[in-house]
Amino acid sequence: MKKKDFISADFFIVVLITVMTILYVSLIFNRNIWTDEAFTMDLVNSNSIIGIIKETAVDVHPPLYYLIAYIFVAIFGTSFQVYKIVSIVPMILTMLLAIVYIKPWFGEKTAILFILFLNAMPCVMEYGVQMRMYSWCIYFISLAALSAYGYCRFKSKKYLLFLTLAALCACYTHNFAMISAVFIYIFLGVFLILRERKIPFKWLLSGSVVSVFYIPWLLVLYNQTNNRVGNYWISNIDKETVIGYFADIFDSRIPYSTIMFVVLLFLSFVLLIIRMCYDKSNGLFGIMLFLVPIFTAFLGVTVSILITPFFIARYLLPCMGLMALGFALAFGNEKKYTYIFLCLFLVCMIGNSYYENYKEEYLSTNVAGFLEYMDEQMDDDDIIIYNYEMFDFIYECYFDAEHLVFLEDFDFGTEYENVWFIDSCCTPWLPDATLTQYGLTKEYVNTFSIEHNEFRLYRIYK
Repeated sequence: MKKKDFISADFFIVVLITVMTILYVSLIFNRNIWTDEAFTMDLVNSNSIIGIIKETAVDVHPPLYYLIAYIFVAIFGTSFQVYKIVSIVPMILTMLLAIVYIKPWFGEKTAILFILFLNAMPCVMEYGVQMRMYSWCIYFISLAALSAYGYCRFKSKKYLLFLTLAALCACYTHNFAMISAVFIYIFLGVFLILRERKIPFKWLLSGSVVSVFYIPWLLVLYNQTNNRVGNYWISNIDKETVIGYFADIFDSRIPYSTIMFVVLLFLSFVLLIIRMCYDKSNGLFGIMLFLVPIFTAFLGVTVSILITPFFIARYLLPCMGLMALGFALAFGNEKKYTYIFLCLFLVCMIGNSYYENYKEEYLSTNVAGFLEYMDEQMDDDDIIIYNYEMFDFIYECYFDAEHLVFLEDFDFGTEYENVWFIDSCCTPWLPDATLTQYGLTKEYVNTFSIEHNEFRLYRIYK
């Protein structure tokens, strides 16, 4: 190709990444979070680096994401937007892989499809702005897979180094990202052994380095797993649950989107198998990209059936970059009109994902109205009481802890200007006798919601 063609392709890819970045950033200007996001803020805001490691050791996830978030908020502050940007950064880094690796190795059409498929899968954009670790998992696993391919193709030590670092980071970010990284190493090892007819020492050394540095957390993982056998929130897995994984990943407001993606998945395998006849390395690499999430899911389902439910479709999110690249490799050589039609379909899916996530971020709860009202009405001496005890750490994301008191712990005889009662219509109740005893008036304000938990707000005053 001519030099100007490369420049225009790079320019188009940069524009595409920029547009996607703007879409992601436009979703962060709100204070609407769900329980796991509140857990992230509570863990990071209230702990040091050592404290984060200790707290995650008794949770279910490794500490790396929380440590990354800790560094960001230590520099830029603890606002909701900073936490959400922490999740957007790896999405940008993942898309930049299209420029750094995918376009030079597989062509510009594949690079463009990679970006489109990555953001068109409905489950991705949702977690691209949430205060959780999944977008970092996508980046680490995508980088690990591309580094494995780069090492196979170029025999360069730098790609083996990138693989080692990316796999280790994945292991310390999410347990199922660790499993996906293991399968990447296994597939790489099998390929190298078959090609070289011997055990590849450098591959073995790289895997050993990852294993040695992960051993300290492996012991923690063992204890975490034992503590949750038969005592975890995930429901039992059956055939319908497994089939439902496809809907969890691909379903959208667009009719039959799950079926369409499943058809694309089937066609991808067919096209990649055909491609192996004339381009063995790229065809085989594409198939391996799909096999990593398949094997990860198979292991998760097997453990969930034989031991205790541990797996849900969300834990396949670390592999979404691999699936996007697998799709892109399969369809990257399609003819002009087929390629354009596929791109238009993916653009429609991206538009739908943005619409759904915009509603979720800005319109799904009335938290904005609640916070706006409290900002206007609440004085420095006011107290907020609540009766939904398990939401205490969520309320602390919005209000200072010294202004928050659980209903049963509050002394109505103390001095205050106003008490704002968040009544989630659950026990414990606030007896009318208590109001009478202290000469208090309870005035209904409005019905609001936080994290999809609807509550009635009352103003209580003397």
